[in-house]
Amino acid sequence: MCSKTSAPGIDQITTSMLKHLHQNTISYLTSILNLIFQTGTFPLLWKTALIMPILKPLKDPSLPSSYRPISLLNTVSKILEKILNNRLSWYLESNECLSESQYGCRKKHSTLMALADLDAQIYEAHNHNAHLFSIFFDMENAFPRV
Repeated sequence: MCSKTSAPGIDQITTSMLKHLHQNTISYLTSILNLIFQTGTFPLLWKTALIMPILKPLKDPSLPSSYRPISLLNTVSKILEKILNNRLSWYLESNECLSESQYGCRKKHSTLMALADLDAQIYEAHNHNAHLFSIFFDMENAFPRV
């Protein structure tokens, strides 16, 4: 079910617990997850996260900006998210809905490939005495501002 061990959410169900479920319980859980997909109804408890502040290395513990918030989600909701992500990724890839220049969060499209693509564009522009314009965004502090 889960590929790695992670901290449980508010329900305290661990990955290890789910890995050791009886086959009948796994079938029942699968039915529940399929029902969620069919009805579009997501359990309210699964929308709740525990937020744990984690001190950044070598930062002043008295400053709130020295902490990184970690949200602990329910394990079953993480499984559902992974299933949905796999289905959505498959659909988008198989129907060619994504641009070839989209590198983030895609299989076989790493950041190294993005750099190689940029390098190739620079090389082509240089060979044709053309200009190449690029815009780069520093997203380090983007999430607190969203």
